[in-house]
Amino acid sequence: MRTRYTIALLLLVFTTTSYAQSKFAVTYSVAFPTGETSDYFGSASWRGVGIDYSYLIQDNIGIGFSTGWQVFSDDVGYVTETDGTETVSGFRYNYLNSVPVFATGTYFFKASGKVEPYAALGIGLVYNRLEQDIGLFTNENTAWQFGLRPEVGLDYEFSYGVGLRAAVRYQYVASGSDVPSLPFFSVNVGLVWKN
Repeated sequence: MRTRYTIALLLLVFTTTSYAQSKFAVTYSVAFPTGETSDYFGSASWRGVGIDYSYLIQDNIGIGFSTGWQVFSDDVGYVTETDGTETVSGFRYNYLNSVPVFATGTYFFKASGKVEPYAALGIGLVYNRLEQDIGLFTNENTAWQFGLRPEVGLDYEFSYGVGLRAAVRYQYVASGSDVPSLPFFSVNVGLVWKN
C-alpha cells in the first residue's frame, strides 16, 4: 500500500514538472548532532535521504516542499540507571528517526556558467521518534514538532536539465511535550532535475 502512494506521488511530481518550470532533487544526507541531539548521540548519522521539489514562480524564486528521513543511532555501552525505586542495568542504545515535512521558499542566484547557487528556508513539522533501549526495556517517545530549516547550496548542471546538488542544512526543531528539541546540521549531495 505504501509503495502505491510513493509511486503515485512521484508520478504527480514528474507530471507537474513536465508542464511548468520546476526542480526536483533527491539527495543523500550525512547529519551531525547539535544542541540536545548531541546529548543522545556522539557521532554523525550516515543514514539519511532528502527529497525536494521547487516550482519556479519566477526565474529565480521557487516555492515547494521538502521531506526526507534521517536516522541517528548510538551505542552508549553498559549502564545502570535509577528512577525512583527502580534500577535497571544493561547495554544502552539510543535511536532517533526524524522525518521533516516542510513548505519551502528558494532563491536561486543567477550565475554565469553551469553553477547555480541558492538559499532556501523550510518551515513545517518534523516527526521525531526518540527511542532508548536498556537491556530488555524500551523507552519510546514520539511527537510532531514545529521545525525550521535554513539551507544554502548549489546546483551544477552537467547535462541538459540534469545536474548535481550539494547543500548544507540546519534543522531546528522546537521541543515538544515528551520529546526535547532535536536539531542537527546536515550535508546533502545528490541529483537534481530541471525542466
